[in-house]
Amino acid sequence: MNTDNEKYYEDEEVKKVDNVLAFIIGCGISFVLGIWTGTSYEQNRINTHVERTTVIDSLTAVNDSIKIKVEKLDSIKDAKIIEVSTLDNDSTLKLFYKLVSE
Repeated sequence: MNTDNEKYYEDEEVKKVDNVLAFIIGCGISFVLGIWTGTSYEQNRINTHVERTTVIDSLTAVNDSIKIKVEKLDSIKDAKIIEVSTLDNDSTLKLFYKLVSE
């Protein structure tokens, strides 16, 4: 017959084995999830040098087109400034009426 001490000892051993198994299963699940997450992250990133270069080139092209538009607007503004600065009193009034009528 088993005494109370032997039952207690067996119960404690079963609890220890259960805890160790639960810990090992938890570590395994964490490891698998970590590998899966890392793999999916790497697949969704821009990895290659060619892809990065393509993105940089497209941004440079957009930046250059914006610079060209700004330069055109700046030259138009400069032309208007020269046109207005050369006006005398009569032509200033004509320009004013022209602007008001628009």
